[in-house]
Amino acid sequence: MKKKICIGVGILLMILIVAGIVTNYIDSGRVATGHEPKYCIKIVNNDGSKVTYWGLGYKVIRYVGVSPNEPYESNIGVKMGNWFMKYKLPIDSEFNKENSSNISNLNDFYNTELTKNRDIRNLSKEYTSFDAQKDNCFVISAMVHNDNLYSEFMENYKNKKTAFIRVAQNTVEGDLILTDILYYEKSDKVYIVTDNTRDKFSAETDRIIELKEFNYTSEYKNNNHLYWVLYNEDITEENFKTDNVFVITTIN
Repeated sequence: MKKKICIGVGILLMILIVAGIVTNYIDSGRVATGHEPKYCIKIVNNDGSKVTYWGLGYKVIRYVGVSPNEPYESNIGVKMGNWFMKYKLPIDSEFNKENSSNISNLNDFYNTELTKNRDIRNLSKEYTSFDAQKDNCFVISAMVHNDNLYSEFMENYKNKKTAFIRVAQNTVEGDLILTDILYYEKSDKVYIVTDNTRDKFSAETDRIIELKEFNYTSEYKNNNHLYWVLYNEDITEENFKTDNVFVITTIN
């Protein structure tokens, strides 16, 4: 009986070893050519900045650019090794990111003096407009709260001073949409992060956190309504509803 058990265990170990060798070979080739490993368990850390792929005797650590759901080739750092491997982004890369005038992903966005303690990815899925009001956000609902933040942001933007504001609004169904807007004086650009992950009535593919970049922000009147908008080129009636313009909210 013991002999049969030993033989069974030996066969199982041999199968696992062979499977580990084969999957390691396949996944190392995929990683080397910029493709996501295939025969692994994928685990995302709490803030969404790092993904670890666990395979049979090996693992792959990947630092993401915008979100864990972005294309694999958009990563900002990846390394493959054994289960005990540790991998962090090089210090000089972090230094360059902090001092760069470019904001190209969510990690860059939340690495400025005004945003580094306001990472939208760390908020609970149960976060509400009442929480946003207490957290000193510009809340737009049946009543407007902390509207002085909007005036301060626009004043800083006018004076070319780095400024940040978080806007909280509810959908018609009552789901919270969060919007982070950053004017960054180093690049003279306006960056916006929209968090639609709590919008239960939207398509699942739209429930994401997304970064966009624009050249300008201002108020714009269209069809007797005044909007707070971001845009790249002069706004016209024709391009108001195109990708050239992002409407943050209706002012009145």
